Amino acid sequence: MRRVGSREQHYVVMNQDGKVFSGILGGQFQYSEDWSKAKPLPLLNTTMLMTEPGTELIKEEELV
Repeated sequence: MRRVGSREQHYVVMNQDGKVFSGILGGQFQYSEDWSKAKPLPLLNTTMLMTEPGTELIKEEELV
């Protein structure tokens, strides 16, 4: 059971070049060297991104 006010764990997706996922444009995944543009996602929303070789997940709380 989930506590009221608790938030699901979110992750930042980093590709093999050290860039972070920043969104989708024209159906293509966009990555940025600017980590402030990272889009933290719930684990279930990272499935397609994780099919790319060398991709890693970083817990959002580890970036603060």
